[in-house]
Amino acid sequence: MKELLKRVAVAIVAIPLLVYLILQGGWYFFSLMTIIIIGGQVEFYNLARQKESLSQLAPGILLTVVMLIAVQTGVSNLIWAVAFATLVLIFGYEMFHNKSSAILNVSTTLAGVIYPGVFLAALLFLRNNAQQLGVSSAGGFVLTIFVSIWVCDTFAYFVGKSIGKHRLFERVSPKKSIEGAIGGLVGSIAVFLAVYYFEWYQISLELAVISGVVVGLFGQFGDLVESWFKRDAAIKDSSHLLPGHGGMLDRFDSLIFVSPIFMIIYLFWS
Repeated sequence: MKELLKRVAVAIVAIPLLVYLILQGGWYFFSLMTIIIIGGQVEFYNLARQKESLSQLAPGILLTVVMLIAVQTGVSNLIWAVAFATLVLIFGYEMFHNKSSAILNVSTTLAGVIYPGVFLAALLFLRNNAQQLGVSSAGGFVLTIFVSIWVCDTFAYFVGKSIGKHRLFERVSPKKSIEGAIGGLVGSIAVFLAVYYFEWYQISLELAVISGVVVGLFGQFGDLVESWFKRDAAIKDSSHLLPGHGGMLDRFDSLIFVSPIFMIIYLFWS
């Protein structure tokens, strides 16, 4: 009961703030994504530490922040120079300070920049450019992605709990079922179709269906990947940053693989 109250309290505060920042866009959304990404990056480095990796926290975060600023501003020349200097710093620090596995340490440091950094930065780009996909509200489109992920998770849970018999990926997540995954896919598509049908904002039927499928498939894949990492590190939650909800990776793992797929769609669609 106490855990449930924590979850509800955090949700009451976080959901309206999340919606506001998404719809506002600009530097408001940039701030939101920076907090999510840096929080997730720190959690990833903590996971890697469980496997005896000495990831370089400060240079890794610096490289991520530089990349996010480049995405937000489009000013790349100076930023690319700083990014290159940071990479040199990562290799140089490893060479002169750490005596453990250089390959492991550098690899996990850069992996933390990519996952969740580069992948989620795609969502920041999408928020700034989604109208080129033919939607009338970039904020509404990104908010729909968040909502459809939540609906996908909810449908997957209840369908799996009710009729789930066939394990989806038992080695990674023993409780997830194929039936639940299908339920989640249906739920995510339904959200985008509802937006199209009730005309909350302008979106084509084709993009609505494709978006629902992307969230339903790659959102659940992202959830499996994070479960796989946590199982390998032998921990239950990525952190306790959000009382009752775990950490940033626990809450936003589905977005990590959904976001770059939408980036690919953008490149082809626009």
